[in-house]
Amino acid sequence: MDWETYWNHLITEKKLQNKVRAMDAIDCEKNGECKIKNICHDIYTDYKSYREELEQVRKNFLEIIDTFPGVHLQTSRVKTLDGLLEKVITKRHQHLLDAENLYSDINGGNYKDILTDLVGIRLIISYRGKWIDLHNTIVERFPYIEDKTLYKPNRFIPHLSTGKGIIAEIPVVYYAYNDDIEAYEQTGIRAELREDGYRSIHYIISYQHTYIEIQVRTIYDEAWSDCDHLYVYKHEENKSHTALKELSGILCNLTNVSNELGDKMCDIFQEESIIEKDGFYQTEGGVVLQIQKIFDRINDTQHQFKDFMERLQG
Repeated sequence: MDWETYWNHLITEKKLQNKVRAMDAIDCEKNGECKIKNICHDIYTDYKSYREELEQVRKNFLEIIDTFPGVHLQTSRVKTLDGLLEKVITKRHQHLLDAENLYSDINGGNYKDILTDLVGIRLIISYRGKWIDLHNTIVERFPYIEDKTLYKPNRFIPHLSTGKGIIAEIPVVYYAYNDDIEAYEQTGIRAELREDGYRSIHYIISYQHTYIEIQVRTIYDEAWSDCDHLYVYKHEENKSHTALKELSGILCNLTNVSNELGDKMCDIFQEESIIEKDGFYQTEGGVVLQIQKIFDRINDTQHQFKDFMERLQG
């Protein structure tokens, strides 16, 4: 497929025409030329061959990740050409007027140092309590640079000549309302609230002169994220978007209940803290309060579902 045909198909298929037109209008007013199509063409030309190099980097990286304990499931991918150009267009459109943001000046020469998820690794853990062991393993294998003051927001540590790899950005945990993030903050991880309910821990690793994104999340968070991504995220044009967004919020809360109940089951197993006696369960008052808190969330979610049903007309 020639470039012109590919470009027209891409922006039509991904519904990017409005973003492209908006950037063209701003670029033409500023410097008399429409830039985004040329930027994407340069990236398109370079990435078709560079993607093969990234596949080998991914395979080399996975040989290391395979040794990490506590991982229930892992997936990996190298970004597709369509996915790459869609992100370039979307992010440049979002940050075009923000000169401090790297995406505002992205081009075919610097995109590899701006997009940190050309290679993406997802590590799925069975419950949240396992994250600290995995975190310690990641930091041990890919350490911070000695001078942590060099870590700046929205900037990444340049690639070092060493082949071992380093953490290129302070890791971030994305959390939802009412989540307990104290344990994350104690490790120095940045915490960022996501109103859409997205939960995940992200690491940016510099490895073999490539930035690689590692995402760590639970089985439950992965299931919700996949559902939200398929039916809600970037699907505002769907006529049912408002209803789907509300249902996703309900599912998000149920996901959090599942996470907390799974963690509590692990604690009960390890401590043997609930004992059956004469048809009742005997435990300490603190355990009762913790479990009550979890089931209060179920009641809150039930109210949300009730509100949704009251608006639903057959």
